[in-house]
Amino acid sequence: MKKSKIGMIGTKLLIFSIIIVLIPITMLSYVSSDTISELMISNQNSELNTNIGILNERLDNVFVEFDTMTAYTAQLPIVIDAVKNKDEETLQNFANGLEDQSWVDLATFTDADGNVICASYGNTDAKISTYVKKLIEKDTIYAYDVISNEEASKYSDYELDGYDALAIFTVAPVYDGESLIGTVTYVDIMNKDDYWVDRVKEVTGDEASIYLNNVRISTTCQKNGVDLVGEIASETAYESVLKNQDYVGKVIVDGNSYFGKYSPIYDIDGEVIGMICVGTPEMPFVILMNSVIRKIFFIAFSSLIVAVLVAFILNRKIVVPIKKLKNSAEIFGHGKYDERVSLKTGDELEELAESFNKMADEISRADKKLKKDADELKNSYDELKEVDNLKSELLSIVSHELRTPLTSIRGYVDLLKDETAGKLNDKQHEFILIISENSDRLKRLIDNMLDLVKVENEVLDFKFNKLNIKNTVGEIISSLKYFADSKNIILLEDVDEVYIKGDKSKINQVLANLIENAIKFSKNQTKVTVIGFEDKENLHLEITDQGPGIPKENLEKIFEKFYQIDSSSKREIGGSGLGLAVCKKIVESHGGSIWVESKVGKGTSVHILLPIAK
Repeated sequence: MKKSKIGMIGTKLLIFSIIIVLIPITMLSYVSSDTISELMISNQNSELNTNIGILNERLDNVFVEFDTMTAYTAQLPIVIDAVKNKDEETLQNFANGLEDQSWVDLATFTDADGNVICASYGNTDAKISTYVKKLIEKDTIYAYDVISNEEASKYSDYELDGYDALAIFTVAPVYDGESLIGTVTYVDIMNKDDYWVDRVKEVTGDEASIYLNNVRISTTCQKNGVDLVGEIASETAYESVLKNQDYVGKVIVDGNSYFGKYSPIYDIDGEVIGMICVGTPEMPFVILMNSVIRKIFFIAFSSLIVAVLVAFILNRKIVVPIKKLKNSAEIFGHGKYDERVSLKTGDELEELAESFNKMADEISRADKKLKKDADELKNSYDELKEVDNLKSELLSIVSHELRTPLTSIRGYVDLLKDETAGKLNDKQHEFILIISENSDRLKRLIDNMLDLVKVENEVLDFKFNKLNIKNTVGEIISSLKYFADSKNIILLEDVDEVYIKGDKSKINQVLANLIENAIKFSKNQTKVTVIGFEDKENLHLEITDQGPGIPKENLEKIFEKFYQIDSSSKREIGGSGLGLAVCKKIVESHGGSIWVESKVGKGTSVHILLPIAK
């Protein structure tokens, strides 16, 4: 049978080499990609944390700067007197100067209730008292809060585009002795003010944004030179921030992908009113990952080429000698036992070739001996066949020659039994019955011999008819009653009225043989039982005796021709060893089966299955 290419050892070697290379490369690729991915995520988080730190630092520095300026101003005697006396002119000059020095959107002086006394550049109507009171009540120096668009538009340097403003409030209390008489307050609007976010861009080159709620109000992100304010933040990010949690993840800004981090902005009451966000472009990391993947593919491809080359070299070193061995084996397999292999590889293949040659020598010698033995066996078989033919011919001749005088004897015995030749006394009648019984047994033996010859020559004829097995068994038991009585053996019958399709004479022959055997091998004063019943679609006959039983190792042999358990010349019980062999052939010819169950010392049961007539 021609082998497929995949089954050739060279192909297997090539595939194996490729697998050996691919496994570590695949593992390396997985580990490398996973490690690089983890490093990228770690670097991204580190960079985002750095950037958010820079933004927070900028905010903290501004708070410190504002706090320093307001606190210093609140402690000036001239300011204390002006607030105490509500000297608007003096306070106006200070307010204008504070705004100019700090670039805040609004510098004010308020009374102790937070009402504006004076504000920078005439913004005296600024409504900030509510915010100032919160800071005073909570003793807080600065805080974030939301100012309405209408209020913030009064003093913001930028157009607010209809949005409310996120503002930083810085308050320094003004005391007259220990009495609070007012405050110095800074208000800085963060909308569109890039001062807060530019520091991140300057230091890292990454982007930063500030959100009022989820609306971007200040950013370094631009499109065509215009800040991208007014855009809505990622819903996922905003929901996370509202839960007081930082959000780190991928965000899209104007079609560009960024890794971003969002942190919440709280008002003085601890409520989330906005977010600060920093983002680093995803593209550099993607480029790095793609570069690593390309290098891994290059290494994998190079290794694959090397593996293929090595496989081809090994193929020539290994496969060529194996092919020589294969060719020699095929020649040897076609009967040319003088074929030998010559390999000089200096390795296990050479040892294999030497072993092959030794095997060839042994097989060659064995073949010669086998041919010689086969010739002798054929001659012996021919002789045995001739002897077997002579045996069959002898059995046939003897059986026919015995049948003629036996028929005459049986005829005269019948005449005597009928008292045709004169009346018999009881003793004579008993003797005549014994002669009749034994002549019947002799007839069955002759019939068995003739049937055996027919079985061997495959000429056993059958005439099938519908038989009532109950009647058939009754007839056989009646014919053997005298034989059973002579041994004080009770014959018991329990056979259902079942019909089979069979040859009456052959079925009678089987039953007579088996029941006679049961009687013959049973001890005196015992029982022989014949039962018959329907077993699914078969008649099941069971003939049981109470004889010595048959050893287990002999059960399979008892159906062989001429086989007898005790073959000594001085057997107490006679027999030819033909009966069971003929019975088996007859039962099987009826489409049935026969087997024996026996226990030594308890008895034997012969079972017969025959198909029920339909």
